[in-house]
Amino acid sequence: MAFQKSLRPLSFYIILCLFLTGCNSGFDYSIETTLNPHKIAPLTASLHIEAEKPVKATVNVLGSIPLEQEFDARSTNLEVPVVGLYPNAINKVVVTLEYEGGMVKDTLEIITATLPSHFPNIVIDTIDRNNMDKGMHACDIHFANKGSFNSGPFIFDDEGKVRWYLDLSFAAEMVSPFQRLRDGTLLMVTRNTIYEFDMLGKPLKKTDINPNYGMHHDVVEIPDGKLLICVGKKNNFITLNEQFEVSDSDFIILFDRKKSKIIREWDVAKVLDVSRDDLNFYRPGDWLHMNGLAFDERDNSIVVSGKNQGLFKISWNNKLQWILASNKSWGKAGRDGSGSETAPFVLTAIDSLGRPYPKLVQEGVESSDSFDYSWGPHAPVYMPDGNLLAFDNGTYRNFENKNQYSRAVEYLIDEDEKTVSQVWQYGKERGQEFFSTIVSDVDFLPAANNVLVTSGYIKKGSNLLGKIVEVDYESGKVVFEASLYFKSKNGNKTSSWGQTDILYRSERMELKY
Repeated sequence: MAFQKSLRPLSFYIILCLFLTGCNSGFDYSIETTLNPHKIAPLTASLHIEAEKPVKATVNVLGSIPLEQEFDARSTNLEVPVVGLYPNAINKVVVTLEYEGGMVKDTLEIITATLPSHFPNIVIDTIDRNNMDKGMHACDIHFANKGSFNSGPFIFDDEGKVRWYLDLSFAAEMVSPFQRLRDGTLLMVTRNTIYEFDMLGKPLKKTDINPNYGMHHDVVEIPDGKLLICVGKKNNFITLNEQFEVSDSDFIILFDRKKSKIIREWDVAKVLDVSRDDLNFYRPGDWLHMNGLAFDERDNSIVVSGKNQGLFKISWNNKLQWILASNKSWGKAGRDGSGSETAPFVLTAIDSLGRPYPKLVQEGVESSDSFDYSWGPHAPVYMPDGNLLAFDNGTYRNFENKNQYSRAVEYLIDEDEKTVSQVWQYGKERGQEFFSTIVSDVDFLPAANNVLVTSGYIKKGSNLLGKIVEVDYESGKVVFEASLYFKSKNGNKTSSWGQTDILYRSERMELKY
């Protein structure tokens, strides 16, 4: 007899004893089902399978968009994960067990609870699955929590149905950015803690870093598995107008996951002009507001995105390589302004024929139809051909607050000639409807030759929403678009930090264990 036990979401057990096809075949096995085994991933389950002979399992979550995953492990005693359950449903899950000499199938029923009421309303605006990259839609989303955030990354399918999520409210702070590393580990950080999970929400590792550092905004895995992390460092100052100002968000650390230790740091203030305040309107010490990193494997260098300065590149030894920003106001580097001149490192903007743009374009006072800088940028990433892709939020474009649009933009940089040209963009043509003052993301999807663009904080009348758009790189045609309408149930819905929901980033991600 096959025996099935399902753990129901309301903390009680329903035990079903059924004669199944396996019994008719004369093969004895049992399946015990535990919903949400680690208490933070409600749309997952674990199957404990015992069988009289070694078996391997395939699990298929049925539905309008089914999810099947095969597992190679073979044993008489298996733990098999299930991901991709539908919320508020009696999920039918087909389990196929293969053994020497035969195969049996069993259909389980797993009941799930409704989604949390603060989750956004997801609307699929456009979908052309034949021309999209494979996978589902993973969201690094954070819910207003009366001045702070509760993080709840989730994955939704092509019908706009959430099929997986993590409840990270136990951290009582923002846990970000949600990402899956090369070894399959889910990794996110708070200011002082690095969390690692599997897809069932099982804690794999929790590392508290040196409390002198505060992590924020970005974590990037480099080829050897180490992590580049944006940080602030305690008791660091810059000198402005002969006054000391506490600075933040201007260090990078290299973290070794295997050894659980910081092994290197970069002081970004040593190579840039900390007094350049053309785009810093909030706090003198927030001169940079670092929010993104990209690692260049060709020379082990790092591209940094600074919301209040632009994009720039430093070497592994913390030497300035170039600056991609308006050429206005660049002076001497250093926390006290006593370092080298930075102006010679500003890239000259050229058109497709190699001709420099007029002075007002170089200064960022005007934008050309074929070139503009990134204003308040986020999420730099290298393309396969070495070009640089970034999200251009467009905040205070041309040093004003009038021409409001956000976009993904691709630049070709000649490091020897110190020139930059713009070769591709998407979003400018959409104007205000795609404009996000904060957060946001862009990724290149090489398998489909598409670009995934996330405009994460759009104001539409009284509504706030995020948009995820996949664009055909060659034609500029939208092949997928989803709108996530925020509810901000635990905030006052003002633009104050932690009072509205935000979609920080999104990724195209296969939903699998």
